[in-house]
Amino acid sequence: MLNTEIEEINNAGEKLVENWLSGNDYTNLAKENLQINESVITGKGRIETVMIQVKTFVHPQRPFKLSEYDIDKITRRAAKLKCIAYVAYVIIDDNKNLVGEINWERLS
Repeated sequence: MLNTEIEEINNAGEKLVENWLSGNDYTNLAKENLQINESVITGKGRIETVMIQVKTFVHPQRPFKLSEYDIDKITRRAAKLKCIAYVAYVIIDDNKNLVGEINWERLS
């Protein structure tokens, strides 16, 4: 049951990021599963092609930074795909609505 809840939370955060990307003229959005409950979203913008790791938290949890290992893993994958790596920190409420704004961190 817990795994299902984590998957729903992650999917809600990813959907919010996908909506933001679509609303900001990013195209060719694709989601790639890296591991269980871990995926990235890629998209092509006017200025850059991005690969985004979404980290979703349920309010009142606060986001925590990625480990050096995770940053290295994401930036290497992005370089291989010729993308700019980002992490998007998303906080949602119990109804899966965005709390505040999506916080972006460029990794490469």
